[in-house]
Amino acid sequence: MSGRTATTRRAWNRVQDAISRTPDGFPPLRPPAPQTAVRALEEVMDARVPEALRALWDIHEGAYDVRAADMRWDFMDGHGFIGLDEVRQIHAMFTEPLNQGLYRGRWGRVWDPAWIPVTSRTDSTMYTSGYFVDPGGGVGSWNGDTLTETVHPTLAHYLHHVADRM
Repeated sequence: MSGRTATTRRAWNRVQDAISRTPDGFPPLRPPAPQTAVRALEEVMDARVPEALRALWDIHEGAYDVRAADMRWDFMDGHGFIGLDEVRQIHAMFTEPLNQGLYRGRWGRVWDPAWIPVTSRTDSTMYTSGYFVDPGGGVGSWNGDTLTETVHPTLAHYLHHVADRM
């Protein structure tokens, strides 16, 4: 296990500890993502999943999208912890050529196809904001008006931030 993988796992353990204190307050977590599914996702996106994100998905492939009273579905710093299907959908939404012009106008640049979404907030029609992991393992964010390439230097840093806020 590499240092980045171990660091990501330790950071996730803090999030998991916070969830375990009030498990009914959080959506159920998905099982680990099968490696075959991660490889298939990489093929569809034509992008490599960074090692730190792969380590996180080795623990849980996101959380189920359960929005019930008193449940913090958006525990990932105001966003849901998404599964591979949503990752693929968001990635396609931002990287398809038709959409690139739209987002260039909003953000002043296009989405880098190497960015892999890890969380998202949705309304009834689209993914309105979220966080992504870049090829170097840094974490950036997007919303309707802003694209920020580096919000957290590593996925572990982001997970520690999430745990601190829980």
